[in-house]
Amino acid sequence: MNLPQRAQHWWQDLLGDEDGPFDGDAPAWAVSLVIHVVVLLGLALAGLGEPPRTVRNVTVIEAPLAADEEVQLVPQEIAVAEDPQDAQGSESEQSDAVAQSLAPTLSEMSVVPVEVEQDLTSDIVLEPVDELPTAQAIDVAVVVKGAAGVGTTGAAGAVDHLTAEISASLAQRPTVVCWVFDQSVSLSAQRRQIADRLDRVFEELGANRSSARRPGLTNMVVAFGQNVTLVTKQPTDEVGEVVKAIESIPVDDSGAEMTFTAIRRTAEAARIFRTSSPKKNVMIVVFTDEVGNDQDKADDTTKYCVTLGIPVYVVGVPAPFGIAEVRMKYVEFDPKYAQDEQWAVIEQGPETLFPEVVRVRSGRYADDAIDSGFGPFSLSKLCADTGGIYFRVHANSGERGRVTNDKIAPMSSQLRYFFDPDVMRAYQPDYVSQAKLKQELADNRAKQVLVEAARKSVVEPMEAPEMTFPRKDEGTLKTLLGDAQKTAARIQPRIDALYELLKSGQSDRERIQEKRWRAGYDLALGRVLAVKVRTDAYNLMLAQASLGMNFKNPKSDTWKLVPSDEVKVGSATEKLARQALELLTRVVNDHPGTPWAMLAAEELRTPLGYEWTETFTDASGSKGMQGNNPNPPTARADDKKKMLGPPKPKRDLKRL
Repeated sequence: MNLPQRAQHWWQDLLGDEDGPFDGDAPAWAVSLVIHVVVLLGLALAGLGEPPRTVRNVTVIEAPLAADEEVQLVPQEIAVAEDPQDAQGSESEQSDAVAQSLAPTLSEMSVVPVEVEQDLTSDIVLEPVDELPTAQAIDVAVVVKGAAGVGTTGAAGAVDHLTAEISASLAQRPTVVCWVFDQSVSLSAQRRQIADRLDRVFEELGANRSSARRPGLTNMVVAFGQNVTLVTKQPTDEVGEVVKAIESIPVDDSGAEMTFTAIRRTAEAARIFRTSSPKKNVMIVVFTDEVGNDQDKADDTTKYCVTLGIPVYVVGVPAPFGIAEVRMKYVEFDPKYAQDEQWAVIEQGPETLFPEVVRVRSGRYADDAIDSGFGPFSLSKLCADTGGIYFRVHANSGERGRVTNDKIAPMSSQLRYFFDPDVMRAYQPDYVSQAKLKQELADNRAKQVLVEAARKSVVEPMEAPEMTFPRKDEGTLKTLLGDAQKTAARIQPRIDALYELLKSGQSDRERIQEKRWRAGYDLALGRVLAVKVRTDAYNLMLAQASLGMNFKNPKSDTWKLVPSDEVKVGSATEKLARQALELLTRVVNDHPGTPWAMLAAEELRTPLGYEWTETFTDASGSKGMQGNNPNPPTARADDKKKMLGPPKPKRDLKRL
């Protein structure tokens, strides 16, 4: 049975009808039904499809942004805080970038601590120093590390600068400051001033607060003269004890100053703070007004302090330019001694390891002691190598003209001229070892001969040469001229030898890079040449006169030599004169505002040549001795003697 037949039987059973769904008219109805169902389903499915997307046109209206006006802010006032900041330079958030951008010069050595292994030659066992405390920038005029010529007008002012250094050290870690004082007579008044000033320093550092609120500042006080004494038996944070200890330091009138021995022993006493845990920073601050009698210990002392990482600060004196000794204005402070003003000779220089200045006496201001712009070499090198600062203290350091005796403060050296430290910074001496400096001299003949010439004694030109020659008769005139020539002949060989020595370095002069050495060589050769030309010209002028000269005026009876800018005694001497003028002028132009330029300018003020003039002096003595009283009245004696007590004794100036 097929499917339609089965469907029909099912339909008949369901409806009880004999006709099935496919009998009679049923098929047409069924077909119609199916068609309508299909159509309806098709329409329904079409309505369920995805509706078409409507394209929308959107118009955006945007208000234009108002242009911001450029605002330029012009500062009306600049305020500089005097208080030290908590973090400066490489201590700040910007690290060493700020320090490099603010420093006037970039240090040859990195300020970034480097871990190194210490190779000690002594029996001291140390851990590697993790960071070496170095001098901080006090202002833009101070070199960041190892400054050797920071000028102040008083020791109290240097102490104020040191406050910033101590504060910077305390920002790193607890710090021990070792105050080391020269016990000499000449520094006694300064010690009292410093003790008074320290009260203010400790207050600014907060060291006089209660023990719970104090910074980690510990102090030691050391005194030295012929011997070294630890004044504070134990390190202390009680500021009152520190001030009393300084005030109690006795005067040592032995005249000996063991400066470097004192610094070494102080470093030894403070070693435990650098080698024990927890480590502390240690600073040594030395107050002295002389170089010291133990400079042979300077290198060993420096090495020891560098190994321990201890910076040394020195509050000292300016070194005189190119010389070791200078006069000091001494005014007695003890009433039991005479209160007269005296001038004592003390050793405060030179500023270089080897002499670099050829001393030429001129009888003018060039003979005066002048400021070198730096401290004594040994102490300055110690500060530079350890990362400390050398403070040059002189009451007249701000002067730019000639300083007369009445302006020189008591206990200050007799320096006539001072120079701008900003200018002098480019002329810093070579703070190197003796071996290294000797090698540099061996490599450059100009430097070598300059040092050799400077080691000679002072060049003595003709002292008050005879300039007037009366012609009583021809024989007498020749005798006078001959005697005057002997004066020039005595000094001429020595000047010629010095000139030949300096001349032998000319080939290496252009290879000199340092301003200091260039200025020194040119000045030395220029001044020695000037002395040679004047001596040669004087001798030749006398030789010409001895051959015979005639007066233009029949009344004249005397020949006189007068200085002249023209040299007319031969082409060889004239050529040397031009060379001397060129060298001296170059020093003035290339090194303005320096001691070399000042000395060169002074040399140029004295003409190199001479010329003859004639005058009348009554050489024959025809006028006699008219108007002279052979018996001048004697001075009248005092009628009464003043009743004065016995004079007070004077202190021995050699033991200041």
